[in-house]
Amino acid sequence: MSPQSLSLLIQQNAAQLSPTDRQIADLVLSFPGELASYSATELAQMSGTSNAAVTRFVRRIGFRTYEEMKRHVRDMRGTGSPAYLMEKQGVGSIAEQVKRHTSASMRNIEDTFAELDLDVLSEAVEGIATARRVCFIGMRNGHFLAKYLRWQVSESRGGTELLPRGGETLAESLVDLDEDDVLVIFAIRRIVPTIQSVLALTKTLKCRTLIITDLYFRAEAKATWTLKCATRSPSPLDNHTSVLLLCHIIADELLQSLNAAGRKRLVAIEDLHVVIGEM
Repeated sequence: MSPQSLSLLIQQNAAQLSPTDRQIADLVLSFPGELASYSATELAQMSGTSNAAVTRFVRRIGFRTYEEMKRHVRDMRGTGSPAYLMEKQGVGSIAEQVKRHTSASMRNIEDTFAELDLDVLSEAVEGIATARRVCFIGMRNGHFLAKYLRWQVSESRGGTELLPRGGETLAESLVDLDEDDVLVIFAIRRIVPTIQSVLALTKTLKCRTLIITDLYFRAEAKATWTLKCATRSPSPLDNHTSVLLLCHIIADELLQSLNAAGRKRLVAIEDLHVVIGEM
């Protein structure tokens, strides 16, 4: 079965659906990710239909059996699709939400830094400190993380770039990177084809590479350094607290590593802020 969402499968087969099918479809689409927890009998009861009606519906949207549809749902949950991570039941008050997310953030931080290889982290910081250029790339959530780390790094050293540069293709942005450069790749869950291509290129690129990723990372890549972060969340949206903390630590360690040169640049930036009247 192709990795299409249930909503698309239902839309594509809408002409074949009976009123009873649509009744089941409405229920399925209200909590697709939890479908794997229910039997066909339970789904029939919740939708006010019958087992036979559920069987017909499953076949009309392209599955051979109800179990096959449940496996499809489990696979979609595994990709991190927010639509499949939503809960049918409400999550409680705002106070309960704050508690859930605070606890999740703390667990992610603890899990990340309990497993993080500090020697790899130190070597990656040293690589960034000594590189001719440091380039950053990320898509979706990885884009804002790449932009954030590039901004933080640029406070203490020059020669930083966010790729691809405006109007350029990725190939045009990567072609000049060599042994003196470092490419930082954010490959956070639900990796898009562009990032998959960059990861595949780590086997042949001349530059050193740092991959910042999540605990589920399994892509084929040959990075100089790899740092993994826990991004689990009690909601459909991944929690990036530990990734942001790692970025902060990298930037701060870089400033310490560059020592006088880093402080001199930071002071020069602050002086220019005053002259230009930006702050």
